[in-house]
This record gives sequence, structure tokens and C-alpha cells, in this order.
Amino acid sequence: MRVLFRFLMKVFLVVATIAGLMVAAAGYLLIASVPDYSEDFTVTGTSATVEILRDASGVPHVSGTSREDIFFALGFVHAQDRLGQLLRMRRAAGARGTQTTQAVLPREVETALSAYSGGINAWISVIAEGGRGRGTPELLFLRSSIAPWTPSDSLAIAEAFLASLRENPSASLSREEVKSQIPTDRPDTPELYGAATETFLRAWGLPAERTASSQPIVLAEIAGPLSLPPQWYLADLQLPSGPVIGATLPGLPMILVGRSDRLIWGVQSVGFASATIPNTNEIRTAADFLRALQRLMNADDAVQASRWLDEISVPGFAFVIADHETLIEWPTTPRQPGTPEDFRRIRRDRLDARQPVFSLDGAVAVLLDSVSEASRILLPIMAREFWFDDPATGETPPDFQALREDVLARLALWNGDMDRMSPEPLVYWAWVRALQRRILQDEFPAMEAVWNTPNPEFLYAVLRNRDGAAAWCDVRLSEQLETCQQMVGRALKDALDWITDRYGDDPSVWYWGAEHKLVMEWSAICDAGLLGSLVSLIAPISGGPDTQRVSFFDAGADRLFDTRYGSNFQAVMSLADANSSRYIIPAGQSGHPLSRFYDNMLLLWTQGDFLNMSTDVGVARGAAAGVARLFPSTSVDTQ
Repeated sequence: MRVLFRFLMKVFLVVATIAGLMVAAAGYLLIASVPDYSEDFTVTGTSATVEILRDASGVPHVSGTSREDIFFALGFVHAQDRLGQLLRMRRAAGARGTQTTQAVLPREVETALSAYSGGINAWISVIAEGGRGRGTPELLFLRSSIAPWTPSDSLAIAEAFLASLRENPSASLSREEVKSQIPTDRPDTPELYGAATETFLRAWGLPAERTASSQPIVLAEIAGPLSLPPQWYLADLQLPSGPVIGATLPGLPMILVGRSDRLIWGVQSVGFASATIPNTNEIRTAADFLRALQRLMNADDAVQASRWLDEISVPGFAFVIADHETLIEWPTTPRQPGTPEDFRRIRRDRLDARQPVFSLDGAVAVLLDSVSEASRILLPIMAREFWFDDPATGETPPDFQALREDVLARLALWNGDMDRMSPEPLVYWAWVRALQRRILQDEFPAMEAVWNTPNPEFLYAVLRNRDGAAAWCDVRLSEQLETCQQMVGRALKDALDWITDRYGDDPSVWYWGAEHKLVMEWSAICDAGLLGSLVSLIAPISGGPDTQRVSFFDAGADRLFDTRYGSNFQAVMSLADANSSRYIIPAGQSGHPLSRFYDNMLLLWTQGDFLNMSTDVGVARGAAAGVARLFPSTSVDTQ
């Protein structure tokens, strides 16, 4: 027995030692893969030394003597912070099957993409030398080697991004599928299809006479996937022609939305929602779009920028551009008034009309506004019979009657603010969802996405009986003719039952953020298993699908009101001074879960704060997180 015990003890010690060494090795690789922002590198591909200063938020400020060197350095920092994201995007773009190898690019675009590709490959070469855990934890699970980056990879990513503006990634049913299932005794209600895309770019401007600084302000927003790392990456490029700051898409060297010291620009995807851009034009459209961004980065004023844009075909896009005095929307098109169903636009117009002069803070408040115009229009129609006449019968339990009266009294005083700590948004959206389910489930029993995802535009048309849409309220399988008001009353009970089952019967402890959460999952290039779930982020947030900071509900998910698509970049920009620009993304600059810049902007995002970004590198230098230099391999600068 003693001999057996000693043998088992030796086996245990060996196993424990091996396990300890494996854990230590894994820990070393994870820690070693966190980039050191003060480490210098000697690289092939630059003509002179390039400086990369990371500010207190992890935003790189890149300074060099040539445009090509700066684009090279941007590729380097994109790879240093987001290599896994770059590889994932390349794989996804390649899976679309678009052939880009024979594409003929404008000279300035080809030069930028070539230099940028060289920077990505320089970082791939650095991690190939070993000792850095392959640059990011997820690549520890990737067995294959990393193929060099090419300009065609960047062009494919641009094409994939433009395609996302036409496609609704979370839609499980097409318009044709839904339309084919509409019963013959039901009207074809256009609002039923929910055609709005979840990926879009929006921008609008305030002319000089409406700003406190007497210089135009441009507001911009991008909506898309809410993932880790975020879709967008902030950067400052100190080009020889002057600094350019704003949002970049990893995989591309251009500032998509931003400003120089002479010009501001925002982008609107105005034609993609209707799929007006044929897929056969993807290469040309992507190349022209990149060329337009290049020209905006170089333009001296708004007039020159609009003249340069006239020479390029960029269908599906509109640009809002401004200099110190002039605000231009290109191309110039008549501004269409918002319709009653365009709830988000109606709210923005009201915010714009009630304030004649805007400061930068006032413009930020517009972007952060969390009032739902849909609720302010739809709720009075839904609740009118309950507020002014009690339709309850004697069969209603007294406890439920008291709860309903309490809830209706709260809704009567509510201004439509989708505040995460308030109970009213939770009641409103549960009621809307229950009503839509009551109305549509019998017609589309197998199409859960049609009746389970709230659609205020459709309900507005039904309750207003537009073109006979109230016929949807009748249950086809019952003998009696149900009215919309009956459906509204039954849906209210459904909603309150659903809420009380989850949170009890005291409305004072209910709150919207309990159901409406920002869910950002780590988007690794390969399955990271438990690691992926550990580094994902979840946070309660305000807003909804029709508020200014938009958050779309997750169709088909167990938690319907969670959001994985919505606003993932916002900016307010002015040329009043070098510091008059504010930007924000939902998480952080780094894609490395152990980096302190992985989620450092999450609290700012959820609390409605923005980063001040300056075109003056000296402002960022005082609290820099690190300063690195890229030395050309042919001539190492030792200063």
C-alpha cells in the first residue's frame, strides 16, 4: 500500500507540474501578446521614421514625412490592435466570392492600399519572429500560418462593407417570403415588411448662423454590428498636407467620417436601403468610394471638395461637408419632410426646430436623445380607451385591476424617454410586442420573426386603419369579429403578465435596462470556446430602435429586447478650434481582452460621454499611453 501511495503521489506531482507549466506558458503567451505602445520597430516599407503616439484613450496619432509612410503606419497599428478582426473580415469578404485581383484602381487609391498592406505585413512579420503569443489570444487557436495582406484584401473588405448597407443581417425573412404568405382577405400593408436596414451611415449639418461658434457643425452616426472589438477604430493621421482625424474601418487606410484642419465630412447611405446599387458594380463602387474619401482628406475647402466629388461616381451616398464658413450637402437634393412613420426623423426635426442656436454640447445632446417619437405617437392611440374610459369587466381580478391602473397612470405622465432605469419603456415595448403577436400570429404561425419583433410602423397603420389595415386585428380562426381595441386590451394583459412573471407586481422596481442590454460578443476568427464568453460585454442601455442613438432589437433571440446591432460610432465636429471634435465608439481601440484599452470606452458610451479628439498632437502628448517609432530598415534613426 505504501509503495502504491508513493507511486500515485509521484504521478500526481508530475501531472501537477506539467499542468502548472502549461498554465504558466499560456499566461506568458497571453501577457506577451499585449502590445507595448512604447516599443520601437525596424521595418521594411517606410522611407523615413514614423512616430506613433497613443493618447490616454489608446487612439494613435501617426506622424511622418510622407502620405505613404503614414498609411503604412496605420496598417501597422490596425494590425497591432486588431489583427484578429482584420483576418476575420478578410475571411468573411473572401467568402462572398467577389473577384478583385484584376480590379483597376485609381492611382491614389492603389498607392494608399499598397502602403497600408505593407504596414499590416510588417506587424505579421514581427509576430512571426515569436515571443508575442501570435499578437492576440484568438490566434493561439489558429493552426495555419497568416497569409500576407494584399490591396485586393482591402478592396474586398470595402465591397463587403458597402454590401452590408444593402443587407439586413438579422432579418430571417425576405419581403417576398412575407408577401407570399399574406392571406387573400388581408390588405397588403407595406409597413409590415420592416424594410429598414440595420447598417447605415447618417450625417447632417448645422450652418454657421445656427452655431454658437459661428462655424458649421456636422453630426454623424454609423449603425452596424455591436461586437468586440468594435467595427470602427479612431485615428489621427498627421499627413504632410495637414492632420486628419476620425473613424477608420480596419482593413482600409481612409478616414470614413472625420475632419482635417480645413474640412469636415460625414457620409449618408441614402440609396442602399432600396438595393438600388447592383452587385455587378461592387468593385467600381468600392474603388470610387475610397477615391472620394481620399479626396475629402485632401480638400482645402467645401467648394473644392464638392467639385472633386462631381468627378467621381458614388451612387448610394450623400456627403455633408463643411469648412470654416460653408456647409454643403452633396449631391444637392431637395430635403424630404419626415412622414408620420419616420419616427426617428420626426424626433430629430423637433429637436432641431426647438433650438435656434447650437453649441457643441447641444449637438451632442441631439445624438444622445433617448425619447421615442414612436411611443409618443402610438401610445395615445393604444391607451385612449383605457385613459378616458375603463373597459374592465367584473371578471377582472382586483389585484390586476389595481396594477393596470397604476401602470396606465405612469404611462399617462411619461414623455417617451427610453431611459434604462425607468419602468415605462419596458411596459410600452412589452405591450407593443404583445399586440403585434395578437394581430399577426394567426396569419403567420410559422414566421416568428414577423410577429415576435415589434414593428411600431405597422401597428400605427393598423390602428389608424390606413387603407383598411384594421382588418389585421380580426382573428381569422374565430367566428366573431375582433376589433383592434379588443386586441389592444388583451395585449395589455399579456404584457403585464409577462412582466410580473419576470419581475414581480411592483412597477416601482421594474426598469427598461433589465431587458434592454447592449450585448457585445468577442468576434474571434476561430472558436475561442470559454475564452470568448469570458471577454464578452453586457451592459444595460437606454434607447430603442427609433431613438437618436439607435439600438435594434435582436430578432429571434431568447431575450428579444437585447441589442447586437445599432449605433456603433457617433461624432460631432466643428472647425472652431483644434479641440472642437468629439467622437465615441462602444468599447475600446484594442481587440486584446487583456489590454486596458479593450473596453475603456464602454462606460463613456453607456453614460453618454464623448472623447475630445484634437488635431494638435501636443494635446495628446502630455498624457500619452506610449510613443513608438517605426525605423526604416535601410537607415535606422538613432536619435
